[in-house]
Amino acid sequence: MTIPNLFSFATSELSQDAFICWFLTWAKSEHAAHDLSLHHCARQFITKIFLKHAKTVPSKITDIKVTKQDRHIDVLCVINNKYPIIIEDKTGSENHSDQLRRYVKEIEQREFNATDILPIYYKTEEQSCYSTVLEHGYQVFLRDEMIEVLEQYEGQNQILLNYRDYLIQITAKVKSFLHLPISEWGWHSWQGFYSCVKNELRDGNWDYIANPRGGFIGFWWHWLGDDKCQQYLQLEEEKLCFKIWVAEGESRTELRSYWHQIINKEAKAFTELDVKKPDRFGNGHYMTVCINSKDYRVINQDNTIDFAQTVKLLRSAEQLLNSVQPSI
Repeated sequence: MTIPNLFSFATSELSQDAFICWFLTWAKSEHAAHDLSLHHCARQFITKIFLKHAKTVPSKITDIKVTKQDRHIDVLCVINNKYPIIIEDKTGSENHSDQLRRYVKEIEQREFNATDILPIYYKTEEQSCYSTVLEHGYQVFLRDEMIEVLEQYEGQNQILLNYRDYLIQITAKVKSFLHLPISEWGWHSWQGFYSCVKNELRDGNWDYIANPRGGFIGFWWHWLGDDKCQQYLQLEEEKLCFKIWVAEGESRTELRSYWHQIINKEAKAFTELDVKKPDRFGNGHYMTVCINSKDYRVINQDNTIDFAQTVKLLRSAEQLLNSVQPSI
């Protein structure tokens, strides 16, 4: 029987903020006598944050101040009145507007040395790209890194154990695409699949794409072309699409027709693909010009994915798109 887990119900970022504040507070020396293993885990969390910023943790930590939602900063932890750790905590959402820069600026105005500020972007769900996070000087702390810290705990504190198990459950869901029949994939399965495809192809990004039919999780990559029209590939869950982007002022109808015809013609040389016209053509800046007629995912006898063969098919789609590029 599965034991009820507090964090299966407390899934909001505010709940996670509370856990992080609680956990960091255990790093204070006065709490070591109550649960030494929990104290050591919290100290290890702080050490890893310092190492993320290529800094050495102070040999003696004499003061720790932890606050939540200080000027909208999710968690602020000041070590020895010198090192402010800014933790931007995200579950399923991503960074938005100018929040990351604002938080660092706020702490700089409190007369801390800029080189002593340690911004952390803590992410427990999947995210495709962290480039804007890194550009703002934040270091990324991922779910599996937190699990590694929490697995050092040897005690019986149910709050910590519940949180650790909750993170482990998320990881299991993300990896579920490897063993579930493809008809049973869910939100986390697609995220895990796209993340692995991105790592394998060393290209692309994925995210949720809203539309009137309810939306889907998409993955797009392999952009070619010029500033008038670009061609690229997109996975719309089980669909493999050949798409174009058309700049403002260019003839969408003509470019859509041209790229449909040339891709459809050249696809005959790629027997592993079965390219056809989409059910309907759009007329926006982004348009699908061809699709693979069947699910691109190659499966094993038990209907689980053959990941290596699936990636091989996606590389064939890349080669097809390469083959229709104009000679320079």
